[in-house]
Amino acid sequence: MKTLIATLILLSLSINANAAKVTKVSGGKALIDLEGDTALVGDQFFAIDSSGKKRGLIQVSKVQGGRAIATISKGSAAPGQSLQRYQGRMSAAPGEVNNTRNSSSGKGAWGIMGGMANSSMDVKSSTAAMTMTGTSFNLNGFYQTYLDKNISVKGLVGYESLTVAGKAPAGFSGGSCTAGANCTAELGYLGFNALIRYSVYRTSSLEFTVGGGLGFLFAMQKSSNVLDTSKITTNQTIVGSLGVDWRLDRKTFVPIQFDYAMFPDNNTSSATQMILRAGYGWNF
Repeated sequence: MKTLIATLILLSLSINANAAKVTKVSGGKALIDLEGDTALVGDQFFAIDSSGKKRGLIQVSKVQGGRAIATISKGSAAPGQSLQRYQGRMSAAPGEVNNTRNSSSGKGAWGIMGGMANSSMDVKSSTAAMTMTGTSFNLNGFYQTYLDKNISVKGLVGYESLTVAGKAPAGFSGGSCTAGANCTAELGYLGFNALIRYSVYRTSSLEFTVGGGLGFLFAMQKSSNVLDTSKITTNQTIVGSLGVDWRLDRKTFVPIQFDYAMFPDNNTSSATQMILRAGYGWNF
């Protein structure tokens, strides 16, 4: 047992003697002297200060010879700090580490997004049914924050629209639109969308997410010759979402998002939308 303990102590001293350390920090990146240690692109290390506290988490982006370049993905790093390989989720006392994500440098972010919606609506009359399609544009502000390492919530508020048109088939009669006529519906909403997202893959500059949630729509403008607009006041949607946050630097990123929204069926109509959104975000 004494021999085992002595061996472990000597091994620990050997590891500490050859531990990699930070030699330079600039623009959110750290230069590492590996000092005989090994590293691969994608490896993560804690930055440890002289008191032994974890001050940040860095990820290796380039290795050349006995040196490496790493991106500071959490907290901070400073020249002279030693490095410890990341073995799991970082646990730090409040104030030690500024919690960040690959697509943002803070726990929360906000921004704006514009989108294009491709809509499809099925309309039924007592004698026939028809499908109308069309495109329209949306504009939203958003806020997103992380609940833990991989789960985040995102809320969007702004203008949502649904515009469709189609030729009424034989035997169709709905509103003032009859067989052979061009039927239209143009709806504008104040929309609130709430999504729960899960991060499925990360790189040093990209974060890919999948998620879902609900949309709440309050009609602001409504025009149609086939729908009874007096009954259109509010709508709810079920939303599935795919997204990617592309980090430009530690403070800004480009969010890109694809949503599939389903309107609930009623006696006369049902609708779906495919919405592609993109914008610009800032981190807290």
